[in-house]
Amino acid sequence: KEEGNEKEKRKNEETRESVSMKLMETAKKGDVEEVGALLLHPLVDPSFAGDWRGEKTALSEAAQNGHTEVVKALLEDGRADPT
Repeated sequence: KEEGNEKEKRKNEETRESVSMKLMETAKKGDVEEVGALLLHPLVDPSFAGDWRGEKTALSEAAQNGHTEVVKALLEDGRADPT
């Protein structure tokens, strides 16, 4: 049974990573509606930083690309780490 739990945990982790990467990419593009929809996903992590992206997050991507509405949406959600 423990092996099954580990598989489920890995599956959820992969999903968390993939949906969080999608949020990061969408924030970089400035699509505030899609960002809002992704923030509703139960496994999304707005503070996720992909190692291969130099520790960038959805918030940093949005800010660096001048997408103020996306920055606002991420901060209002409350889970994005602004530090």
